[in-house]
Amino acid sequence: MPTSETYHLHIELLDSDPPIWRQVCVQGDRSLEDLHQILAAAVGWSGQADYVFKGQGQVLASGEDRSLATLLAQPGDALIYIYAPALGWLHKITLEAIAPAQHPLPHCTAGERQCPPEFCNGVWDYVDLLDRLSDSDDPEEVDALWQKVGYDFDPEHFDRASANQRLQSLVQD
Repeated sequence: MPTSETYHLHIELLDSDPPIWRQVCVQGDRSLEDLHQILAAAVGWSGQADYVFKGQGQVLASGEDRSLATLLAQPGDALIYIYAPALGWLHKITLEAIAPAQHPLPHCTAGERQCPPEFCNGVWDYVDLLDRLSDSDDPEEVDALWQKVGYDFDPEHFDRASANQRLQSLVQD
């Protein structure tokens, strides 16, 4: 049965320090495939990589016909979302609340820090990238890395408006 209830989710990239996270509101009747696209857009991933959900003690297949509402029933319930499993981008999705919609959905309400570049091999490679970007011992390598990530890359900055633009583009597709 479809639900028009809004699920307020907290998405955290596990092992990131300081934490990289988003708060996102979605419809409870969204499928796992829809949820994958929403989470990728909110965090800042392209959404093109493989993914896996883990919840209720089981791995949930990408084509499985389950909705968010069947997996998260009450605040505090959680899922694991693995984006690009070979790279190890693990996210914990926690249901914070179920309430009536206050914005067009999906909608990002808050977050902290930039999403790591998708070419990184997990959190530890991202930490290494940040260290190398600030290393002045090899200016040519540093410049090549800045070219790769983009000169406007700021790991501390989260652009909520951009996250919501990415989410709204999903609705328009």
